[in-house]
Amino acid sequence: MYQIKVDSCKLSIPIVNCSFISSELSDFFITQKINVDTGELHHSTKEDIKRIPYQKNTDYGTYYRIWIEPQISSFGTNEEFLSILINSKHLGKDYFKGITKHTIKAIYEDVMQLDLFKCSFEDFINSRYQDTDIAFDFKCNTEHFKILKENINRSTLFPEMWATTSTEKNSGIWAPKTPSNIKPRNFATPSKPYVKFYSKQIDFQTKSYDFAKHFGLMEESADIVRFEATIKNSHHKKLLKIDKLKTFKELLNSDLHAIIKDIVRRYFEKRKFVKSKEDTPMDKVLIDLIDLAISKGADKETIFKVFDREDVSRKSNYNLVQKYHTLYAEDKINHDRLDANELSKNVFDFLGIDAQTKLDI
Repeated sequence: MYQIKVDSCKLSIPIVNCSFISSELSDFFITQKINVDTGELHHSTKEDIKRIPYQKNTDYGTYYRIWIEPQISSFGTNEEFLSILINSKHLGKDYFKGITKHTIKAIYEDVMQLDLFKCSFEDFINSRYQDTDIAFDFKCNTEHFKILKENINRSTLFPEMWATTSTEKNSGIWAPKTPSNIKPRNFATPSKPYVKFYSKQIDFQTKSYDFAKHFGLMEESADIVRFEATIKNSHHKKLLKIDKLKTFKELLNSDLHAIIKDIVRRYFEKRKFVKSKEDTPMDKVLIDLIDLAISKGADKETIFKVFDREDVSRKSNYNLVQKYHTLYAEDKINHDRLDANELSKNVFDFLGIDAQTKLDI
């Protein structure tokens, strides 16, 4: 139904697998400690040596960040790795395709043209990965997104952990909720993962306008809502039972759908959709029953089948079907709410939000 992709990720490649490293990456500087009381300089130690991250900014709102850092190798020894942040924006006009096994080669070629380091494509895709954002997009207008956010708040086990906003500069819902000075992504833990739904159109307009304009993506972003969830670190991989996926290639070839469902289920037990507040006295019973069906996630086809019955006479069937159409046509059934709930149902079904087992956080 929805196309899942990686939106961003930190990859780490063993230095020994790189055939060339630019001096811009290998250079370093030494920080000097100053005694705040005497003003005297302290002698620098090995702990004071820090690598200079290389960052290249483009004229159209993207950047590349590459650096060298020590990590523990698979053999338990301390070795140097070249780390790089990759992002769907590196795909340019193909941004909405995201990073997949089909587009990763384009990312590799884009990075290699920087001439900052060289490695084979196989070493690139067999690198380590962490801080990985998995995403999918879906069409959802402003009103339906408002209802989706309401449905999420009604369905989650922990509404206090979700933050939501709807302004001209930001429209979304995310967890975990944090103080204003702490980024949710940084506050997240494996058992309280970072999960977010947000308007891609507003995101482009307020945060990535130059990029979207340069590649002609503004029109494509209209009424697009993006879901993102982060695989934080090795502890999170273990909780998700994907710690056997050691390389980025293995991750891209895995069941990303199952992974995001396992991430999201930490917050949900079952879904509860917002009922229509329409209250027509003459059809109160029918409206209540239809609202009940909507609250259980029924779509339009399911509701229509209740009226289009084979266990009644042809005349009765005709009258029932006409009643349905009358209620629907006269807005006695809130069909916009029904459409919104149908979208919520599709998203919730995709994320596996149903009668799930409660997981303590």
